[in-house]
Amino acid sequence: MEDVFYLTRGWRNATYIMFGALICVFVSLLIYLFFDPFLRKGIFFILPVSLIAIGASMCGILQVDEKIFWDNHSVRKVSRLVNREILLEDVKGYKFAWNYLHIVPHKGKGKRILVSTYVCGMRLLHEELVSRYPDLKQQK
Repeated sequence: MEDVFYLTRGWRNATYIMFGALICVFVSLLIYLFFDPFLRKGIFFILPVSLIAIGASMCGILQVDEKIFWDNHSVRKVSRLVNREILLEDVKGYKFAWNYLHIVPHKGKGKRILVSTYVCGMRLLHEELVSRYPDLKQQK
């Protein structure tokens, strides 16, 4: 049996709209930068800030389609930018921090997997983790 968890449709659409708007704003700022003499004075500041904001927005759009797969052998995070897998026997525990659920592996067994609390089926994933692994936040 394999469970698939992904970001809810509302959050995906909101993210597309927000990052799309940011990209439009910074692309238009770049265009006006080369035509407006007032903005041309700040080219060394506006150009890198705009390019960084456009790049970060593109990364956000690419990351929205991530999916978390939970099966009998492993937990996997699959997206266009980050692909991680932890075998279930290598999971040390879990903890909540801010709006993310951290699935933490044993030292040297991989990197932690961050799952947004806005994914469909978060309760099911949380129940699976509670039934198998300790809460690392309570252990401290």
